[in-house]
Amino acid sequence: MMPRSRPWLVPDRRSDPELMDAPGLPADEVADAYAVLRRVNRHLGNNRVIDREVRRFRAEDPIGPAASVLDVGSGSGDVPRRMARLLDRLGSGRVVPIALDRDPVATMIAGSSASEGVPVHVVRGDALNLPFPDRSVDLVTAVKFAHHFEGEALARLLSEMARVSRCRVVVLDIRRHWLAYAGFVAWSRVFTRNRLVRLDGPLSVLRGFTDEELAGLAAPLGEFYWTVQRDLGFQISLIGKRKNSSQKLTSR
Repeated sequence: MMPRSRPWLVPDRRSDPELMDAPGLPADEVADAYAVLRRVNRHLGNNRVIDREVRRFRAEDPIGPAASVLDVGSGSGDVPRRMARLLDRLGSGRVVPIALDRDPVATMIAGSSASEGVPVHVVRGDALNLPFPDRSVDLVTAVKFAHHFEGEALARLLSEMARVSRCRVVVLDIRRHWLAYAGFVAWSRVFTRNRLVRLDGPLSVLRGFTDEELAGLAAPLGEFYWTVQRDLGFQISLIGKRKNSSQKLTSR
């Protein structure tokens, strides 16, 4: 049997650049790509996983009268808006949602969220040098963002997320698998004509993770209990709970 760390027929292509990471792209094309990515979150299971982890955060962590959530590499800000709505429904008091991205088109779109009834604090900044003090945000997430990095930069991303988190870190990404690759190619041919999504989406799968890779990434960060979890739709999550925040996360 082939080791799980070497998925059948699916090489690690994390060193190959994605088109959306390039500067100077047409703003209207980028904005349309973010609209498509919001559909991806709805259709392919991202929102379901995020909702579950927010509920666990609310149930297990001592967040006090207000909850702060930071989504790193947030794009158009749909994830922190969704988390804020759910926390409000769960009776979490005042919720402070923060969207961080370096892309000016993304931050412009995220800043327009006031029209959707959920104002988001938008920060244009570097994910590898987060502009927040240590342990200043209750929940820190990165949704389909970590695969944009490799090597030392990837380790730095997780280290920075852990540094600013007071309670919990959730990294939701793609499990590298040939079925996920074929499935996204098919999905993109049906649901979008955006060239950025059609080109980058399949490459994102090849830049995805195995269980062992995520566990190894978290191993140096001993101030958290870490769990790797798989979900339907080839979703894979790395979940970290700070050891002094409450009870230990159980294996799932």
